[in-house]
Amino acid sequence: MKFRTARIRHGLTALLTAVLGVIAPHGITQETQYVSDMVLVPVRSGPGADYRILNRGLPSGTALLVYDLSDDGEWTEIETRGGTRGWMPTQYLQKEPPAGLLINDLRLELEQLRGERDRLFSQLNQSSSEVTEADETIIELTTTLESTQAELTEVKRVSAAALDLDLMNQQLVAELESNRSEADLLRLENVRLRERIANNQILDGALAVFLGVILAVVAPRLWPKKKRPDGWS
Repeated sequence: MKFRTARIRHGLTALLTAVLGVIAPHGITQETQYVSDMVLVPVRSGPGADYRILNRGLPSGTALLVYDLSDDGEWTEIETRGGTRGWMPTQYLQKEPPAGLLINDLRLELEQLRGERDRLFSQLNQSSSEVTEADETIIELTTTLESTQAELTEVKRVSAAALDLDLMNQQLVAELESNRSEADLLRLENVRLRERIANNQILDGALAVFLGVILAVVAPRLWPKKKRPDGWS
């Protein structure tokens, strides 16, 4: 903190010196000093209390460009940023910025740090929210993955059952074709048997007719003939 305060002090001093040096006459040694704490110091037209007042009072912390000292060293010739040039008591000047100015600078720096802290907290909260959302997304994806794996398992099971059914169907089709072939053979055998039976029936009929003819011709000859009575008895 001391190093930062010194750095701020040095920067302000360099900036004021550069700004005031632009409007200062050349060839005169210049130095930046500050109005001391808790006073309002009037600026006079000359090095003494009897000279005319040019500014009724410069507040504490006002940066001034120093040009010269009176012979007794009690008065200093200064110039304000607004271009007011005059004399004021040397005892109210100091080379370092007053504590009030430094406090204000520190307050500004503190506000900046607080703002930076709040910004970091906001980023942290946002990051935490994003992490929470990412965790929820991971949980949802995990649930979806588990559901998908379950569905895939069911599909595999159904696919396996379908393959079994297809194999069974193929076996049944083969059996059906075999039964059809056997049925066709049985039909052919049946036709042949019917033809054979029909042929046998024809032969039996012809044989019966033939036997009937033979009996009709031969049978009368086998029986003895009866004698006819003649007229002489």
